[in-house]
Amino acid sequence: MRDDAIIKCQQLIPEELPFEYNGNALDFDVTRGEVISIIGPDYSGKGNWLRTICGREDPLSGSVQIKGIDTTDLSEEDWTMTRMKVAYLHEDIALLSAANGLTNVLVPAFYHKLDKKKDGGLLAESALELLEEIDPEINLDDLPAYISKGQQFKIAVARALLLEPAVLAINNPFAHFNPDSKQKFKDFLQKKVNKGLSLLIVTHDIDYALDISDKIIFANRENIIYFDSTQAILNCDIPLVNSFIHKAEQ
Repeated sequence: MRDDAIIKCQQLIPEELPFEYNGNALDFDVTRGEVISIIGPDYSGKGNWLRTICGREDPLSGSVQIKGIDTTDLSEEDWTMTRMKVAYLHEDIALLSAANGLTNVLVPAFYHKLDKKKDGGLLAESALELLEEIDPEINLDDLPAYISKGQQFKIAVARALLLEPAVLAINNPFAHFNPDSKQKFKDFLQKKVNKGLSLLIVTHDIDYALDISDKIIFANRENIIYFDSTQAILNCDIPLVNSFIHKAEQ
């Protein structure tokens, strides 16, 4: 385990897996600018692993440290500050229905009192720059009900990134995009990774995972297998992993 880890998981098993699990525990870490993909069959608890890695669900056993702080030992106030370092997004978008796009992006930043560190006007300017970068065609005056699911998701991403997290964790990041907007969103994510953001995703896009990941975690209902490079998973001799990748690439 590296000393510069943003997230450090040791002997981790999620508590909320919706099935009996008797497999391996997970040991791995997330460092600056890394991309880690969690792949595997449907209904294999990948989302539970992701949420537990991010500290959103308690572990059954083992530990998660974020910036050296064990998430199970945090007070509510300390956890509020610590979770800002790891932004978590689910494919089900939760925007404020009565607020426009810009307000939705700004509300969490004001809640976390970032306006005390950065002038409110500059905060709004940063939000607008993020939204312009992620999609210049979003109408920021519209309420969420009047824009597409893809644009709603982009607003949620901008909202998370305005908090300047070290890690962005997304469950199924491309669920709401057509092929063209999907590629543009991939390009946006890559730019952020190039600037030092760490990306932790659950994805069904196996080609994408193999192309951009520094590390890959394979999960099914029986086991979890950690690969420290894409080459390691491509060269592995584990039949169930090989079969899954072969079917996914067809």
